[in-house]
Amino acid sequence: MNVTPTVVTSPLPANKSKQGQTDRARAAVNFDTFLTLLTTQLKNQDPLKPLESTQFVAQLASFSAVEQQVRTNDNLKQIKTMLGGGSVQQLASWVGLNVRSPRDVYFSGSPIKIQIKPASGAEQAMLVVRDQTGAEVQRQNVDTGGGVITWQGLRAGGARLPRGKYSFLVESFKGGKMIADKSPSIYGRVTEARLNGGDIELVLADGTVVQASKIDAVKK
Repeated sequence: MNVTPTVVTSPLPANKSKQGQTDRARAAVNFDTFLTLLTTQLKNQDPLKPLESTQFVAQLASFSAVEQQVRTNDNLKQIKTMLGGGSVQQLASWVGLNVRSPRDVYFSGSPIKIQIKPASGAEQAMLVVRDQTGAEVQRQNVDTGGGVITWQGLRAGGARLPRGKYSFLVESFKGGKMIADKSPSIYGRVTEARLNGGDIELVLADGTVVQASKIDAVKK
């Protein structure tokens, strides 16, 4: 029995709006379909007139071309998404701004302004400071009404804490029990902005990296 070999072609889609779906449908067929067709042809071919190997290779090449084209289109779309729609301009617009977010801070010896917001109903609030090893180095009372405080980086005896990275936490108490703890927000100047996955990373002047999605205030 003579079986005409099946050849896969790549017809143009009916309209551009369906092109992406059509390409992905072809890619989904891919090599599984090719193997099914190949097996069927081998089972039904005439033993006296076997199909030439070049015909199989041509079919395989056709499937590979479709798959490669879809991958190329996907890569181009990803690049377009990153560069289009003002993404590059958006990155540039962050540089030079002062942004506020909950974060660690590098203490260079200069006072640091901290935006605190104790829990509603708190009867007492404390600012807890830890060094880069996680050791607690300071604990001080703060106003339960919140606001901006200036952290001087001084120990209880007045000695200045060493330079380095510090983390802050505001603990809220009511009836002698802690009801909440939250990292306060601190301003920092953006020196670099970069894409990382689906978010924007901002590098601050002290080297700290924060996510743009964590920013709660911006000023020039």
